Amino acid sequence: MTKRPEPYSATVMAILALVFCAWALFTLPVQGAVILVVASVLGWSGWIAFSYTRPVKSRKVIAIYLCAVGFQLIHMAEEYTGGFPHEIVELFDSPRDWPENEFLLVFVFGFGALYFFAGAGALYRIRVANFFLWWYALGAGLLNGIAHFVFPIIKGGYFPGLYTAAGHLVMSGLLIYFLVKENRRLKAADQASEPLLVR
Repeated sequence: MTKRPEPYSATVMAILALVFCAWALFTLPVQGAVILVVASVLGWSGWIAFSYTRPVKSRKVIAIYLCAVGFQLIHMAEEYTGGFPHEIVELFDSPRDWPENEFLLVFVFGFGALYFFAGAGALYRIRVANFFLWWYALGAGLLNGIAHFVFPIIKGGYFPGLYTAAGHLVMSGLLIYFLVKENRRLKAADQASEPLLVR
């Protein structure tokens, strides 16, 4: 029988995600904040369902994740040069401003560093690090990629991040596929070793 993992990591990450969501909802334009809240819920749920009990072991999965993170930086370069924070405020006529320096510090440099630290942690099967694999796969990748096809429809023209949005969908699709496949592989390995443990 597979040993149940400690519950503390899940609780700590849930609290941190709630704090982040509260900060986003109270400071950022509401439409952008809602995407981040949904991304947090999706990321935490995917992590708990697939990688919490059995953290990723395959270097292939981690390599795909790191390539996805590298692509995320390219995507954010397009967003920054196109004035994404200003454009989203204008698009939804938000009463809240989104300063470019805050966008750079939090979402490019802050999350960029977290993503790479998580990749290093995932190499050593650190449970919390696996949260960020799912945060990218379902939130920063899949959900964000879809949103960037919706924004130009609302605007009726180009919106910063559109050109690299398809890459997000490809990278997140690959990462989700390999994360799920990895979970099945590790689960099968656990089940195969259970009779030996009983003896």
